[in-house]
Amino acid sequence: MKLKKYKMTAQEVSDKIIKKTGVDVFENTRRKEVIHYRSLLIYILRERMNLRWTNICLFFKANSRTITHATIIHSHHYYKVYKEENGKLEELEKQFSFEPIDLDTLDKIHMLETKVKNLKKKIEKYEKVT
Repeated sequence: MKLKKYKMTAQEVSDKIIKKTGVDVFENTRRKEVIHYRSLLIYILRERMNLRWTNICLFFKANSRTITHATIIHSHHYYKVYKEENGKLEELEKQFSFEPIDLDTLDKIHMLETKVKNLKKKIEKYEKVT
């Protein structure tokens, strides 16, 4: 089976993981299932999309999930361990194939768009309260 090559953004990767698994990788929890899929996302962003640690942090922040560099590096480091525990991770990882393109600029744009969308939601909630 030949894999399709995608020009995906970080947001599209996270959306695909959430859609395929039903697990919100941005949820603020330590549940094993969430940690595993969050680790997969971080692994893909770093290894397949060549994002810098800082950009990964900014991406999570744009999706309302504050996370430190240390946590991201830890999650990336333990991805291999999680993959051995959870066979679904490797299966899902294989569904992502990328052409070698620079996505830093695209991801910054999408992070900002996501941040604007989240801020609009907060404003709407605030306007409903007042």
